[in-house]
Amino acid sequence: MAGTARPGWAPPLEGAWIVDLDGVIWLAGEPIDGVAEAVSLLRAHGARVVFATNNSAPTIDELLARMDRAGIPAEPGDLITSAQAAASMVQPGQSVLALADGGAREALTARGARLVEDGQPDVVLVGWTHDFTFARLAQAATAVRRGARLIGTNEDPTHPTPDGLLPGSGALLAAVVTAAGAKAEVAGKPYRPMTELIAAHHPDTRVVVGDRPSTDGLLARSLRAPFALVLSGVTAAGDPVDPPADVVADDFLGLVRLARAGAA
Repeated sequence: MAGTARPGWAPPLEGAWIVDLDGVIWLAGEPIDGVAEAVSLLRAHGARVVFATNNSAPTIDELLARMDRAGIPAEPGDLITSAQAAASMVQPGQSVLALADGGAREALTARGARLVEDGQPDVVLVGWTHDFTFARLAQAATAVRRGARLIGTNEDPTHPTPDGLLPGSGALLAAVVTAAGAKAEVAGKPYRPMTELIAAHHPDTRVVVGDRPSTDGLLARSLRAPFALVLSGVTAAGDPVDPPADVVADDFLGLVRLARAGAA
């Protein structure tokens, strides 16, 4: 299947395209075929391509390096991350116990938060990390039970890779929520902190592209933009899609070619 669109869907080739990274541009950092061409075609038509990711682990420089390896020129202003959204929920000077990798730590430091490894923090922040041990889980849960605010970068239960799905930040956050008996505030797609960041910087959003309806699809609805689903990540052909997509394509390049054909 090259792609299908709902009747009456007019492919927008201007304004901002909000594009997911994991499962759309790459899998575990390995570029998906055709992504550089897709971005080039959109930019040639005058669209602004903005990459919005729920993966809080990579730093901005690491993301830019991956973009470069994928053949996609990009600048920091082309990126919006759940790490940035989570950091926006923390006040400068607050202490944060971060169960998260470099991207979240970078964003928190830029925000003026104090990263701590012991004591009673103001905030426990959970993002994607390989350093998730029983001791860290116990420390985080104890801090939350004693009054720390619990923030999750996102609720994605899985993370797409070329070899299949791995546990995502949502799985780690669920462990802390369960152990602490608490409810988390979530920053990333489709929640308000991420939505507000995108809306503030890109009020001309025309379409949201992603591989996960529960995040990218709901983000599109919050932004009142069409949802373009690609089948190169966590969603496969025949899977239930809620909310429904306005257009479905095998991959990002297929989507862009469909949009160009519809606009011709």
